[in-house]
Amino acid sequence: MTTTTRLALVPLAPLALFLTIPAQAVAEVPHAGPHFSGTLSGGVLNVDDRDTDLWAFKAEAGVDGLYRVNDDLRIRYELIGDFANAINSVDAQTWTPGAHAQEEGEIYVRTARVFLLTDYGSLGLQPRAPSGFWGQIYRNIDTFEYNRLHKQTGQNAIFGQPEQGSDVLSYGSPTFHGFRFIGAVLTPDNHNDEELDVVTGRLVYDQGPLNAGIGHTRIDTPADDGYDLTRTSFGLGYDFGMIRLGGVYEHNDDRADGMDRGFEAWGLNASARFTDAWSASLGYAENNKPGDADNSNVTGIVRHHFNDQVYAFLEAATYQNSDDNLAAGISVSF
Repeated sequence: MTTTTRLALVPLAPLALFLTIPAQAVAEVPHAGPHFSGTLSGGVLNVDDRDTDLWAFKAEAGVDGLYRVNDDLRIRYELIGDFANAINSVDAQTWTPGAHAQEEGEIYVRTARVFLLTDYGSLGLQPRAPSGFWGQIYRNIDTFEYNRLHKQTGQNAIFGQPEQGSDVLSYGSPTFHGFRFIGAVLTPDNHNDEELDVVTGRLVYDQGPLNAGIGHTRIDTPADDGYDLTRTSFGLGYDFGMIRLGGVYEHNDDRADGMDRGFEAWGLNASARFTDAWSASLGYAENNKPGDADNSNVTGIVRHHFNDQVYAFLEAATYQNSDDNLAAGISVSF
């Protein structure tokens, strides 16, 4: 397993823990679905020292559904394709979803997974899936279209946590007074004589205006015996009504090959919905990677909402040690 592979390993959580369907609908029909949905967010991207380019910031479409086997078992499925990598021309100064795993011009299968849902929790079989670790613990700072700062954003990456992963077997507990535990094992490398490449777990809380989460990931690399790459993350957010505040802290301990490449990263974010038509977010994040790899970022975005599914946006970001950028466009969901 290469350094790139092990740093891209992702702890994930069942989306079924978030998505619900009316109980009456589940009781009346054995199959709710398939439901087709998608999002296309496109516009222009200007990166310093690079020509302005038309850009697909997000281009997803797929199906999902829910089977009711009996009163004790339900099965949820999802299959989502990401077309952004097939649309955009990525280079060293830019990034696009799926580019970390596919060649340029190839469609990336973002989500392919099945959940077994019971009163005792959910079991996830996930060949491909977005990171629940990122989605739950880092969600309060992930409010932008292009400058999302996770591991797979190229030169913009502030954090070590990726947003996308593969080969995941997960368990999510039932919710108890707002608390939920999610554990997972990942096996992305089939040729390293290790059955469990990654072991991860997190405890999250989400009730009322407060959300919080803490998680830990241990990764076994071929460089040494045992788990020599670890990541611990803590996220917190509070919704005051018009304004939402949040932050995240991440500690990476990487001692593979006898080298200490560990670093810390943190970020803060304030988001506001001024009216039904206007919203904005402002964020700051930084890391202390060794050598000249450290970086910091300030990003701001303003959105004009035409309705619940269509909005226009203008986003600007500046970095300490990578290229500043400006993005503008329209997002349509269906």
